[in-house]
Amino acid sequence: MTRSFAAPAIALAALMAPVTAPAQPSFDCGAARTATERAICASPDLASLEKRMVGVYDDLVDRIGEAEARRIADIQLERRQACNGDAACIERQLLTTIGIFRAEAAAATRAAESEADAADEDLAELRAALGQGQAQFQGQAPVVASAEDEDATRNAARRHAAFEAAFKALPDYRRRHVQGRLRDAGLLEGPVDGIWGDASAQALDRFLRAARGRGIAFMALRPEGAAAALRYIGSDLFFYDYIPEAAR
Repeated sequence: MTRSFAAPAIALAALMAPVTAPAQPSFDCGAARTATERAICASPDLASLEKRMVGVYDDLVDRIGEAEARRIADIQLERRQACNGDAACIERQLLTTIGIFRAEAAAATRAAESEADAADEDLAELRAALGQGQAQFQGQAPVVASAEDEDATRNAARRHAAFEAAFKALPDYRRRHVQGRLRDAGLLEGPVDGIWGDASAQALDRFLRAARGRGIAFMALRPEGAAAALRYIGSDLFFYDYIPEAAR
């Protein structure tokens, strides 16, 4: 007598179930060197969480730039590596990092929206000042220049101090933006690195002289005047008036 043996239903289901590849992190597990990296590769949940963190990081880069995002990420990476392979610790650090990246991105978005609103108001004020300045200074030697000529050395030091304070108060991406505008206008002979130095100070001196030649004066010896000049450099007026078409 021939017997037929039916495979158990559970065994059949297991054989017929599709094979799902385990979740992979953003990095190559074959190159994992630290205990934390090996722990992430060994856990599909941690690998999936790490990959999600990288997606949030990419969004942060889009909002604040790679240099600043990398600075924040490096701090979090150091804390994650300090978990030394402890899965629970790694999970906490990954979740914390995701939260930090999202908070930084949201803060950058709010700052950009506030700056856009302020820029619209500044643009209206600058247009009004431009009209008044052209009428006031047309055919005359600039009043600000004559005052500064009385003690050029002292006033240059005050002016540079005011600009340095206003420049350093800006977030990194706006400092680079100002330097980039000055470079494209042919006023900056130095790097676009977001760092205050002699090259930036000299570029702003050239800008003030060029602005006075157009009948526009800023109270650059005062912090609020220096801040207004930096906002002007970031405005559409500066873009169209000072930057050659080839550099736009």
